[in-house]
Amino acid sequence: MTFVLKVSGPADVLAMVPGLVGFTPRNSVVLLAFRGTRSCGALRFDLPAQQSKITHKRVATFIVGMLCKLPDVDAVIPVICTDDGFAGGTAIPRREFAELLARRLEFSGFELRDSLCLAADGWASHLAAPPPGGHPLSEIANSPAAAALPDGLGVPASPQERIPDAAPADARRVQKGLVRYRRLYVRLTTEGPATFPDPVELAPLSDIPLFAEEALSWDEDALDAHGALLLFALQGPPVRDHVMLQWATSLAVGDRMWRDIVEDRARDSAADAQLSNLMFGVGPRPEPERIERGIRVLLTLASRVAGTDRLAPLCMLAWLSWALGRGSVAGRYIDEARAIQPDYGMAVVLDTMFSNGLLPEWAFRP
Repeated sequence: MTFVLKVSGPADVLAMVPGLVGFTPRNSVVLLAFRGTRSCGALRFDLPAQQSKITHKRVATFIVGMLCKLPDVDAVIPVICTDDGFAGGTAIPRREFAELLARRLEFSGFELRDSLCLAADGWASHLAAPPPGGHPLSEIANSPAAAALPDGLGVPASPQERIPDAAPADARRVQKGLVRYRRLYVRLTTEGPATFPDPVELAPLSDIPLFAEEALSWDEDALDAHGALLLFALQGPPVRDHVMLQWATSLAVGDRMWRDIVEDRARDSAADAQLSNLMFGVGPRPEPERIERGIRVLLTLASRVAGTDRLAPLCMLAWLSWALGRGSVAGRYIDEARAIQPDYGMAVVLDTMFSNGLLPEWAFRP
């Protein structure tokens, strides 16, 4: 869904930043990109910690290069978000880097519509002299744009807060389910279907694409009833990757991918190529509404498990967030996954992608 908001000044612009990047950024550089008079997206980067001029030049060059990849962007507002403060003075925090970045943006042909600093104790525009201590942060919270933002697009929770705390009873129920499904699976694979017929509890796994599709529409009762089984299935990399990519595309794509996975398991060819292309951001533009529903399911599932059982949903959350352009949110999920298990394969791959600034190719399409 597209929302059109009119902004009347810098405070309005700053009020929109968290909703555009997906969380409240700290120690970040945010570029608000424009096509004509309308904003068409936001890019977030880590604010360079070092005060070295060489580091600043390298980071500024990289940032401008990423903006150049976005088609038809002709104007920009850079926003420096920093934990530094004005401390009652008029010196704008991180001014040196902000001015360097602004020069590079203008040299590359972008119209600089403003250049803003959001500090710990105030805000300012680099294009106008600030008052002592900067402008008060209350001007952002009380701005017309903040009041006009639809519910959920104001100041979202930080990535660490987005995984809710599960009720102990819910966590125990999921853990008991995982233990049971693992025991059933061991019996099925060791004894064989001749002596141990497929248990009815595992029946939904006979059609993974349909089971995954139904999960997008689960209510709380359905999540309680089937969440543990979905978590059990997601522990296997083929199912994990398939469900993630199906949620980003469609049931038809999921059916085709699953059929290829089953038929090409021994040949290791077409299915792997299709999965890899989508995984690295090559393919059809994802469906944002489907991804958001998948994220809601995964947040609930992740909240009910801990340790290695949380790795699969964390990595899926990371990739789905990245597919929506929320690279910073994605990176936080990967940090949590690697804190649990540093060598978890999917977390290592995604960490490499994100660390190298890889964006999905659909991010550069109009």
